[in-house]
Amino acid sequence: MELGQIDQSLFSAIYGLAGHGKVGDFLIVFFGVYFIYVALAVFVFVAYQDWKKRKTRGIRDFAIAIASALIAKFGVVSLIHIFYQRPRPFLALGISHLISNSTYSFPSGHTTFLFALATATYFFHKKLAYFLFISGVIVGLARVASGVHYPSDILGGILLGIVAGFVVYRLCRQKR
Repeated sequence: MELGQIDQSLFSAIYGLAGHGKVGDFLIVFFGVYFIYVALAVFVFVAYQDWKKRKTRGIRDFAIAIASALIAKFGVVSLIHIFYQRPRPFLALGISHLISNSTYSFPSGHTTFLFALATATYFFHKKLAYFLFISGVIVGLARVASGVHYPSDILGGILLGIVAGFVVYRLCRQKR
């Protein structure tokens, strides 16, 4: 089986979770669109708690983690979209979708953002990083189920996020 067929088969299986009821579709939309804000709120809350305990010592690491996620999503993903313009599944396949998005599909910006944030966070706060990694997987799966991404878009976002989070964090920490 070729990679495109595997991607399409996985897409069909995950996308098949949608359309079976209002509650299920609500959860898919919640996790695919809004849960990233929950993850960010948890990140900010933990950063604030850390700042209260240690004052300024650890806040720089949190800022670097946010910077890595923003660079990954708004820099690298946007650059890739200029050169590689993969249409979203609902457009390419003519299927219904739960989330509307007019940008290109590969890589997933949501997944890239969360994995870059999680990877950079891993260097200084492992528990929070695990939460962010799991959040990234959940958001990615929900975006596939909603019809706006292929599984390969999510995998690409995961890999890109990990690399960006690692590189930005390491570069910023070397300058200390």
